[in-house]
Amino acid sequence: MKLTVFVVLLFAVSFFLTDAVEVTDDDKNSPLVSYLLAKLQQLESKIIVRPNIRTTRQTTQKPTKPPVVADNKQCNCQPGVVTYVRWGNSTCPNGADTIYSGVVAGSGYRDAGAAVDPLCLPPNPQYLKSQSGYQGYAKLFGAEYQLHANSPIDHADNRNVPCSLCQAYGRTNKIMIPSHYECPPGWNTEYHGYLMAGRHTSSAATQYTCMDKSLEQIPGSGADTDGYLFYTVEAYCNHFIPCSDKELTCVVCTK
Repeated sequence: MKLTVFVVLLFAVSFFLTDAVEVTDDDKNSPLVSYLLAKLQQLESKIIVRPNIRTTRQTTQKPTKPPVVADNKQCNCQPGVVTYVRWGNSTCPNGADTIYSGVVAGSGYRDAGAAVDPLCLPPNPQYLKSQSGYQGYAKLFGAEYQLHANSPIDHADNRNVPCSLCQAYGRTNKIMIPSHYECPPGWNTEYHGYLMAGRHTSSAATQYTCMDKSLEQIPGSGADTDGYLFYTVEAYCNHFIPCSDKELTCVVCTK
């Protein structure tokens, strides 16, 4: 309220001194005029300073607190999920959902430009714009177990390999441990089995894959058509590694 009165008085005095009356040197010596001019200067200084005070208050205003988000522990939420492929088995273990069951495929074992990783192909492929016939660029073959006659698991020799894509809830990490079939303390065992890869004399590079111990087979397979091939892995003892002449195991763990 006081500021409004000051502003009105300021404009009134300004108009009176500038437009309404011509102020002479004699007028300036008048006590009334001197008093009004002094008040005018005081009002001008207050009007200039006051906005700065408002600005300071605005900038120093405390920020509003963000809304409180409920902790996951207060709901039925699962704090994480991992996905993995169960090689050699068409279903996922207990505690994991089967996203789909498929067949294992990869590059030919003699192809120098082969891709190293196997794929778990879902059934019923979906195509975009395509051309019929083989153009001979990148190739994909079915995968087979290749097991020697003295192997304790030779029952699956030349059979094609199934797989399943699995999803486990309440976990955030997944590891594969070679040469072990048990997980470390505090980890969940998803599955265990045999460590496999391509043969060392083949042209195509491969990668080490943990194959489920069941070594399930695609029904009706066994024609020995080759393609992407899986052999058991053995460690050679003259290269300073933990070794034996036995087929190595493996385990897939989550946490």
